Amino acid sequence: MAQVRSYGEWPSPITAEAAAAQSGGRNWPAVVGPETWWCGADPASATVRLLRSVDGAAEPVPVLGAGWSVRNLVQGYGGRPYLVVPGRQRHTLVFTEHRDQRLYRASVLPLGATEAADAGDGASARPEPAPLTPVADGTWYADPVLGPDGTEVWCVRETTRSATGPDDADPAGRTSRDLVAVPLDGSAAEDGSRLRTVARSHHFLSGVRPSPDGRRLAWIGWDHPRMPWETTDLMVADLVDGVAVDPRRVLGGGDVSVPQAEWADDGALYAMADPDGWWNLHRITFGSGADADGGTGGGADKPECVLPMPRECAGPLWQVGGRWFAPTRHGVVLRHGVGEQRLELWDGSQLRGLAEGWTEFGDVSAEGDHVVLIAGSPTRGRTVLRIPLTGPDPDADADSDTTPGAPVECDPAPADPFAAWRSTPERRIAPGPHGREVHYVYYPPAHLDCAAPEGERPPLLVHVHGGPTSATSATPNLEFSLFCSRGFAVASVDYGGSTGYGREYRERLHHTWGVVDVEDSVAVAADLAALGLADPARTAIRGGSAGGWTTLAALTSVDAFCAGAVYYPISSPEEWTYDQTHDFESRYLDSLIGELPRDLERYRSVSPLGHADRISSPMVVLQGADDFICRPDQAERIVAVVAERGLWHRYLLFAGEGHGFRMSESVSRSLRAEAELYSHTMGITVTLD
Repeated sequence: MAQVRSYGEWPSPITAEAAAAQSGGRNWPAVVGPETWWCGADPASATVRLLRSVDGAAEPVPVLGAGWSVRNLVQGYGGRPYLVVPGRQRHTLVFTEHRDQRLYRASVLPLGATEAADAGDGASARPEPAPLTPVADGTWYADPVLGPDGTEVWCVRETTRSATGPDDADPAGRTSRDLVAVPLDGSAAEDGSRLRTVARSHHFLSGVRPSPDGRRLAWIGWDHPRMPWETTDLMVADLVDGVAVDPRRVLGGGDVSVPQAEWADDGALYAMADPDGWWNLHRITFGSGADADGGTGGGADKPECVLPMPRECAGPLWQVGGRWFAPTRHGVVLRHGVGEQRLELWDGSQLRGLAEGWTEFGDVSAEGDHVVLIAGSPTRGRTVLRIPLTGPDPDADADSDTTPGAPVECDPAPADPFAAWRSTPERRIAPGPHGREVHYVYYPPAHLDCAAPEGERPPLLVHVHGGPTSATSATPNLEFSLFCSRGFAVASVDYGGSTGYGREYRERLHHTWGVVDVEDSVAVAADLAALGLADPARTAIRGGSAGGWTTLAALTSVDAFCAGAVYYPISSPEEWTYDQTHDFESRYLDSLIGELPRDLERYRSVSPLGHADRISSPMVVLQGADDFICRPDQAERIVAVVAERGLWHRYLLFAGEGHGFRMSESVSRSLRAEAELYSHTMGITVTLD
């Protein structure tokens, strides 16, 4: 018989430490022959490990020894950090190391050979990486690809020189990016002059892609003040002696965003672009033959949208080298959807499903007859999925039309001790202001053998994602289940401005940040209250970065929330610009709020710091001491105001943490601070032990 206890006070085995231990994610998968590689965050060491496996048959194996962290800081949020060139005897690995941001090369034995070497003499077969680039503060590299002649890697290089004084503090003026060639022989490690510039075009660059025949180079660029989900240029240039010449835009510009482009083996260039309001698949073909001056001749044909649909097939380009589709010799593998997604293979005439039962997809990559990606669903956590495109028959003709094989989980999770206490998410739509729909993901209270007294409604946590141009995922979330298993409901809001629902939906936030995001968060809370699924008197709001901004904006403008959990926020928008943040987002507020100084009054009207005297709900504020995106003073100034007014609050500053917490201790202490907040404001005792 179920125990009857108040919502929020149900006993649960999910502790703050258990949730923190699983807070790391996976990304950047790659096919390396029979092996699958990917990056996995390790909260225990606050590093990003490079892992690999074969068919998920055993535990994933770290590629590098302890202490190496495969991550870079390009664009503030990083980019694809490694390249593997497969080999029969050894693989060549090129990667960026987080500590010094240099590119390194390592010779890596295939998995079977590694195991044999370890077993043979007891010595570790882990490779010893050697640097490829010189020591240079403020210089970062991302998205390496093999150069056409095989002797270099080409990648995006970002350089930010130190400020010389207050008049030189703007990071945009001190930051430059180019596409560079890095010799694989290591000669540039001590001699930076050996690095060769391949192309320059825009202030921001992503996705350097040489064509299969080595005659052309494609890349994506954009300039301040536009963001890459507003407009980008897809550039193509001829390659002459390893240098891009005669660059021209072949797609994008105006109000068209191109987040990714990839070459097919036949020389066609595929790209995602949204001239019709949705990121859909386009194809660009090029004339053949050579001009008298050595150019590739013929130019580019007009881009063709080859698969138009009112569904989103890509996402926002927050990280350099992001991938949402992959051309293969069997067709183009892509994901698409509005909220919930499907993964399919388009063979030029029809779509064929590849991963039935999975509903969330990202980081798509392919090589040969296999595609790998990050996948998830409401009942299964996010995992690395590998899918054969040729079916299970090893004797089938390689060019025959066979049914794709079954997906394989490359890092299958062990038996889940918390399965009975996990909340299963549901996608929902709330009625919003002015007749607009608001998408959100609802996590109901979940427990093996507890129930609440009849007539009681659960407390609600409204979660606001960051970005704000991001999106929430309908997959199991142990941090949310930490609270749901104690009797809370959680609603993660895809407020106007979120991606996954077309350009019109994400442009709702144009010059309305601090208004639409707050209205939509309130609408979701009201929807669940109207359905009897939440207690409006015990509804709190939480979020980080842009979500921290919305949390503060809500606490200063509406009375719908009894408490707020604020992670690394923006509190004073007129000061969060130019030299007060990093280059990538230093002009972001032009589109979110307006241009300064022309729209100063609009900035002041939505500023949480400017209206901090209106805050009446208790709060906790969690901040990384090393955050260069949302600096500690943005949090500390709002904390100072509420402290002076005597309002109940907690402020935790975590040494060694940046924008988003990577250490398990920081995550667990933050969750405990939230539990204290909800206990104080909701008339319940929330224990996380």
